[in-house]
Amino acid sequence: MRKVDVIVANGLTGAEAGLSLDDQVTIALHAIAAAGGLAPIQAVYDAVEKAIPNHTLSDQGRASLRRIVNSYAVKAHYIYPYDKNNPGWRITPEGRDFLTFEQESPKTIEVIDVDRESLRVVPANAVRGEIFERHIEVLLKQMYPRHAWIHTGRYKRNERGLDFYGARLTPDEGQPNSIGVQTKLHQPSHAPLEIEWLKFLSGCFARRVNLAVFITTGRLTGEQHREAIEAQVLVVAGREEVNRICAQFHVGPFTDFDTEASL
Repeated sequence: MRKVDVIVANGLTGAEAGLSLDDQVTIALHAIAAAGGLAPIQAVYDAVEKAIPNHTLSDQGRASLRRIVNSYAVKAHYIYPYDKNNPGWRITPEGRDFLTFEQESPKTIEVIDVDRESLRVVPANAVRGEIFERHIEVLLKQMYPRHAWIHTGRYKRNERGLDFYGARLTPDEGQPNSIGVQTKLHQPSHAPLEIEWLKFLSGCFARRVNLAVFITTGRLTGEQHREAIEAQVLVVAGREEVNRICAQFHVGPFTDFDTEASL
């Protein structure tokens, strides 16, 4: 068998080699950071291939990796959008922050499967979660344009139950002085653990927010719904409801719910 035939036979996509979206983004960011913050796509290919010994990336694998870098990593604000006047991929401050904390970040999380009434361990999906947060940030600024917004979720060590905090800039009757928001990119049947839910409620209490908002692509448990009503928490739950609210405020739909199968 010729050498080229061996390469073709051993060619894989990152997903086929067992690398998740988070894994491939992390490898790409490390490669770019190691090159001084700017690297060509070939350096990213080489770095991923080092993570899959005895194999190379197939044509589909390279195409998927380009999509990961150019779409998902850019949407997460980890990499700057491609600039034809400055070729190569550049890491952002947010990308460097991600690398600083990624070794400490959990690779899996526990959730409540509401349909099965049981706990489940699922991938953390940090990159898609960050993309969802960025999408919701646009929505919040449309919903409450007279508030100054801080993306506290960017600093995972110090978020204390809130991904966003909004403070009113000018007097406005009927608008809350302060808003605390938590987001969760969950599967349709998944709800947050009770400790995560209580962390959100206590984070709102500690900051004395006037309006608490919980936005999830999943669900809440019956008990969490009851507590939300009693605490006057604004809940947006479910993929369809999230996108319905986005449409109301002229924000495009969130589409990056499930990506692993296509990579």
